[in-house]
Amino acid sequence: MPEPAPPRPVVLTAVLAGVVIVGALVTAVLLRPDVDLSVGEEGPAQQPTSVSSTSCGDDACRVLASASVNGMTVELLADSEGGTGRLRAGGPASGSVSEVAITAMGVRLNHDSLRCAQTETPVCLVRGPHDGGMAGEVHVWRGDSWRPAQRPYFSDAGNIVLDDAVGDAAPEVIVVRHECSDTEDAAECQLAPVLAQVFDLGGEVAGCTGTYGSPGSLRGWPDVDVEADELTECP
Repeated sequence: MPEPAPPRPVVLTAVLAGVVIVGALVTAVLLRPDVDLSVGEEGPAQQPTSVSSTSCGDDACRVLASASVNGMTVELLADSEGGTGRLRAGGPASGSVSEVAITAMGVRLNHDSLRCAQTETPVCLVRGPHDGGMAGEVHVWRGDSWRPAQRPYFSDAGNIVLDDAVGDAAPEVIVVRHECSDTEDAAECQLAPVLAQVFDLGGEVAGCTGTYGSPGSLRGWPDVDVEADELTECP
């Protein structure tokens, strides 16, 4: 279906997008992936563990959260404040580490910041609170390293997840947002109905659900579950 112009709350400002893309370019080539993937479960969050061999800003990195994807350990590393992050695959001895770019805009990572799809080719979402909502970025494992996707995402309703929403065995990025008009201010927008907007891994819009009175009305909240037959053209 044709992609409409992105609504105001969905995409971060041009400044944020620019900074995140620049950060991503430091560690990887921009990706528009076409991979066969499906959604799985995250591993349990861990208490921070020192990882002295990897630097996160001025601190040694600590393991903030972890997941097992097709037998490969994926770890979200961060400094003591969660203000600098790395995504590592393969455990402490691995050199496959990618920078988490959204922290450059003040996103603080926490134990709930890592979501991964359980597939042969891992896809992981790194997310954290930002500007009263949630910002997130996607990393895809290709070859022997992470490739960060081209665009960041922002949810003014405070939730971004991975889900196989279109039934093609590949995860999509689900951004929950308020359906606001351009004339509504931030306070009014927070009272508006919500919907789930679905993006493929290349950042293209796949569609939107109908609107709901509150985020908790979305099926599966907070692990939002979207079905292909719910998707229509986004308002």
